[in-house]
Amino acid sequence: MMTEEEFLARWTSERPMYEKWGEHVATCILDDLAARVAPISTELFVKLPIKPRLKAGGSFITKAFYNTKRKIPYANPYEEITDKVGLRLVVLLPTQISKVEAALENCPVWEFSKDRDFEQEIAEKPYVFNYQSVHYIVRAKADVDLKGTIVPKGTPCEVQIRTLLQHAHSELTHDTIYKPSVEKTPEMERAVSKAMALIEATSDYFEDVARLIERLVTPSRQLSEELAYIYKERTGIFAEPTRAEAMLLEAYGSDDPTLLKHLRDFLNLKTFVPERVAERSKIKMLFRQPSILLAYKAVSESPRQAAGKWPLTPNEIAPIYADLGVAMPR
Repeated sequence: MMTEEEFLARWTSERPMYEKWGEHVATCILDDLAARVAPISTELFVKLPIKPRLKAGGSFITKAFYNTKRKIPYANPYEEITDKVGLRLVVLLPTQISKVEAALENCPVWEFSKDRDFEQEIAEKPYVFNYQSVHYIVRAKADVDLKGTIVPKGTPCEVQIRTLLQHAHSELTHDTIYKPSVEKTPEMERAVSKAMALIEATSDYFEDVARLIERLVTPSRQLSEELAYIYKERTGIFAEPTRAEAMLLEAYGSDDPTLLKHLRDFLNLKTFVPERVAERSKIKMLFRQPSILLAYKAVSESPRQAAGKWPLTPNEIAPIYADLGVAMPR
């Protein structure tokens, strides 16, 4: 078994490699996750920045040589300790955790094991309210070359997946008061359990709200997706929906089942419109919104009514009138 000095020397030399491995694991998960959460970006879906967390030398030595929680001391602590580098992926809702799990489990670069599953723990102990998080250990299937840094086969990285509320609970309790130097009291344990119970209840309420919102926005989202298809079909470029898309859709969209047919008829008649949209899209984000096509249709059919519904400044709609050869209402 290594001495503390040898242990620390090895960790100092290998720490940069572990950091690159953690960064690579984060990148692989986010790359796979992107398609699973689209059109939402991973920057919005994952609520906190993902940064590899590496063991500090002192805490690493303490865990390896002075871990009073273990009944059986480590035989080879350097190899057995799997959280030398770790990642935390924090999402908003419990139901979103499964998307991150699917992304992690789909990566061909590593093998994985799920070391903790809070849903399974709840099922086994439904009356216990305790620390919650999903923990994975991923290990490189083979040597990985990261721009000249070789990550050896079997190198581990711990990945924790939590909700924001679970993360807040962990920051308050698991990472602070559950320390050997702090003597736990029944009052403390009771307060922590009450907090966890409240977090579970709040998570359920959040899920209910999310389902209601999803039910309301789904028709608009589907219409925007269908418009994006027409936009790509006619202009030859991909739309880039932003908040402006929602405003245009609210102004000119409808639940009329013939809306898209009439839009296609309009574009067949005004074949120059997609060309003008494509040209303007090069310099104006507004013209990369799928619903801009509905704005052209509305201006062509009723110039004054379209101007009244326009959700942005008059200067922003002026190019549409100019393209159609229609006078702007005063």
